[in-house]
This record gives sequence, structure tokens and C-alpha cells, in this order.
Amino acid sequence: MVNNLYYNTDKIKYTFGADIMYTNMDFRYGSEMNGRFYFTGLQNFNNLTPYRYARDVYMTDRENTLVNNLAVGVYGQMEAKIARGLDVVGGLRLDNTKYLKKATFNQTVYDELGLSTDNGINTFQIQPRVQFNWDINEEKKNIIRFGAGIFGSALNPYSMLNNMLFDGSRIAGVDITDPTLIPQPNFASYRKDPDTAPGRELLDNPKIEKLVTINTNSKDVKVPTVYKANISINHFFTPSLRIGLSAYGTWGRNNYMYVDRNMVEDPYFRLTAEGNRGVYVPASSINTANGAANWTNSRKTKQIGRVLEMNSEGKNNSYTVVLDGTYRYYKDGQITMSYTWNDTKDNTSYNGNVANSATLSLMVKDDPRDLSTMTYSDNQFRHKVVFYGTMPSLWGISMGLRFSGIAGTRYSLAVNGNVNGDFVNSNDLAFVYDPNNKNTPDYIKTGIQAILDDPNAEQSIKKYINGNLDRIAERNGGINGFYGVFDLHLAKNLKVYKKHGIEASIDIFNVANLLKKTWGVGHNLGKQNLYAIKSFDATNQQYIYNMSSGVGVSNLNGNPYQVQLGLRYAF
Repeated sequence: MVNNLYYNTDKIKYTFGADIMYTNMDFRYGSEMNGRFYFTGLQNFNNLTPYRYARDVYMTDRENTLVNNLAVGVYGQMEAKIARGLDVVGGLRLDNTKYLKKATFNQTVYDELGLSTDNGINTFQIQPRVQFNWDINEEKKNIIRFGAGIFGSALNPYSMLNNMLFDGSRIAGVDITDPTLIPQPNFASYRKDPDTAPGRELLDNPKIEKLVTINTNSKDVKVPTVYKANISINHFFTPSLRIGLSAYGTWGRNNYMYVDRNMVEDPYFRLTAEGNRGVYVPASSINTANGAANWTNSRKTKQIGRVLEMNSEGKNNSYTVVLDGTYRYYKDGQITMSYTWNDTKDNTSYNGNVANSATLSLMVKDDPRDLSTMTYSDNQFRHKVVFYGTMPSLWGISMGLRFSGIAGTRYSLAVNGNVNGDFVNSNDLAFVYDPNNKNTPDYIKTGIQAILDDPNAEQSIKKYINGNLDRIAERNGGINGFYGVFDLHLAKNLKVYKKHGIEASIDIFNVANLLKKTWGVGHNLGKQNLYAIKSFDATNQQYIYNMSSGVGVSNLNGNPYQVQLGLRYAF
């Protein structure tokens, strides 16, 4: 429900308002509920000999979760002309959102870790903002705008859904690595009847540990807040030619992040050959044959499984400069161009939803709870160019050409396997061995040198490797090159009767790729697994790796050309 009141005087325009929103959510969780077998190599898969089985299952027959919240906001705004050509708009918004239900209090979690699972979320946000618009001398030739404000985020409903669902009373999991207890796979049966997949009956086996995963809210969790400032200058050389320069600063604070509070504080041992990277399971518990580390051995207490606590330690700093212009050169013929320079750093790029995805996405040196380092964001790009031009219509025919390109997106060097012993098998940054270091194992020397000498490997990964020798690779330290595409639009208007007409159009997306298959193709790289864990040397407490194949060689990306035909009747 929204209600506004407008009050105007000779000099000032006022707006006052309030909004109230009640939300009721009925949610059924399905992620991680499918069983997962883990195999080492295709031969073991063919032989149906997994080394691990994991699954979450409901302990109760009720599989839905009800969550409701009440959001109330009041706001006020004023607009005034305070000098010749200078207008100001100022406003203030107050918001409060309260979840009306809480999770069940889990006594075991409180006794073992001192954490309350029934922390609610009740937030109050003060959000001021101001914008100045200055038309110098009121000539409509030079216009300067400046603004700043504080903007609160809407609460992520998944935060309470996760909390209420994973409070220890609804869902339990199994993570079995004992070969004598791992179920025998029967994939044909699972496809025919999913209910035959190993599930709740495993919880009744006294030899199989029941792992209760907890999602909880920190007692001082806050709502993400964004501080923004911007300034822009636009100059009209003529009514048909404008060029503008804009700058933006955005500072995000109190961003959501989940960390495991049931993970031991200090590593059991460190990999001395890999920059003293910490490992959070005992060396004696790591499978020497395949190097698999069982995360259950990293827990502070065996009474519960993972305890993912949502905190507000995420940060983001973003700076952007945009140069743009528009030129209407003849009739309806127009050219628009823009160039954007961007710099975005954060300590986590997690943006909500399932708690587990927070721990899956953040690439780490060792401790996944350490958010002290700001590096380039998963969302970083350096340059963006956009061009759009249209030709003057002739005989009812119009044509437009658009180009958009981007450069400087980021990627990380990683290890395929669980190096640090946490829950995740895919979030460990790679230690980049120096092929010229005498202590580097020969097989790794050969493998890294082969990447550096590979003519098919992208130059960006060679620069990334050379810039991180003898240390753990920087998160998102790989820099992709430039990639752009052209799109072509053609249209023909036919007048039928009075105001009735037909427009026939053809759009060719990535038109350069139509002309030549090697054009309009991206060579960007995503996360690159430099190594894969092969085994573990218990004597020297060191992983043995396999060098990954094809590292740095792009699989090519982007969309091939597409042709779209259109027909529109207007009247």
C-alpha cells in the first residue's frame, strides 16, 4: 500500500509519503537434496566404485517453509530553485523491515559454539539523498549535475528462509567416505524412480554420522548499505551535438556473507612448499591415494555439521567514469557513442540466495572466513565501448548499426580439489610454482613452462602466471582482453491506408560472425584449474598434483550470428 501527499508553494514543491508491504512466502527447498556420488577417474565410474556419497534429506514429512515480513517506509522530498539555473532536490527516507517469524532455538549449537540460531532480523534505515542541477546562465548549453546519497538494500528473503529451514530440526545430511558404508550406485533405478536414491534410511544407520547443517544469522547482522556520489558535465555545442563526462563512486558496506563457525580456528598443518597455506584437517585424515580431504574432520565439534552464519562483513568499492556523446547529423540520422572506465574491488562477490553459494564462489588462499583482503571483483571490467548509429530514413528504409565491446573482465587460477580441507572442492587458489626455482618438482616445472610456451594459450594467462610466481595466485588476477560484436538492424515501412502501415525488419546479431566465422568470437577465460590433486604425501605433508590440460586455451565464447525477422502492423 502506497500513499503520497503533494504540497506546493511558490518556491518549493514538497512530496510526503508512506508505503507498507506485507509479504508471505511459502517455500520448498530442493538444492542439495539430490544424492551425489564422487568418483576418482572414469575407470572408477565405469566400475561403480565411488569414494564418497553425500546428500541432504528431510527429517520430517513437512517440506515447505513459511516466512513472512512487514516492511514500512516513510519519506519526504523537496524541490526548489535556489539560484539562477540552479535547482536542488533533497529527500529523506526511513525504512524498517521486520520478519515476523524466527527459527527454532538449537540448544546444541548454543552449548557447543555459543551461537543462537533464533536471531531475528529487524532493521531501521535512514537514507538521505540530494541532487543539484545547474544550467549555467540558463542557456541550456552547459549543465552540471551533482548528487550523493545513502541507499539501503531490501532484505534478502533467503536469509530468513535459510535460517528457518536449517535450524537443525528439519534437514540432516550424510557425507560418507567409508567404502563399506557407501551405497552401491544404481543410476538406472534412480532415473526410473527417484525415490530409490539412498536417502532418509541412511539416517537410521548407527554407523553413519548424521550431519545437521545450520544456517543462522549473526546477532549483529545489518542490511547492506550503499553510499553513492556522482557528478556529470554536459556541453551542447549545438542543439544537435552533445558531449558529456560523468564520474560515479559507489561504496557498498554490510554486504551479506556466510562463514562456517564450526570450522577450527587454526589449521592443523601448513603446506610449507605452498607459501605456508593452511590446511584445516589433520594430515593423517587425508586419503593418500587420491588426496581427498574430508571436511567433517575440520569441525570444532562433532555434534553438528556446518554452521553457516550470515554476517555483514562484505565490502565493495566501485569507481566509474563515462564519456559519452550524441550527434544528430541529418534528419533522423544519429550517432551515439560512450566509453566507460571502471574499477571494482570487493572482499566477496556473493549477492544473496542459497547460503552454500557464498562459500562456493569466493576463491581463497586458505581460511574462507578471512574477508580482510580487497581484490578485483567477479564483476570487474576495465573498459566498455558502445556505439550506435542510424542512417537517415530514405524511401521508408532505415538502417542502424550497434557495436558493444568490453575488456578487463577477471578470472582466477585454481586447484581442482580440496586443498584447505573446508567443505568446498573448487574454491582454492593455486600456488604458482616458479619453473626456474630448483625446489619446484620437475613435473610442475615442465607443466608450467609448457603453458608459457603454448602458442594457443592466451597471453593474459602467461602474464598472470609470471606475475604470481612463487606465491598463491591473487584472486581474480587474470585480465581478459577486448571482445565486441556488431549488430545490424534494417527496416522498411510500407504505408497501407491512412494511418495503417506495415514495418518489415531484419536484425542480424553479431553480423561480423556471419561474414567470417573467426570474427565476433570471444577469447575470454573463466576460472582456470592449474592443477588437479592426484594424491597426498603424508611423510612430507604435501599434495601431489596432475597438471591440467589446456590451461589458458580459450574454449571461445560469445553467441554466433543470429538472424531475426520481424513484421509489425501499425494503425
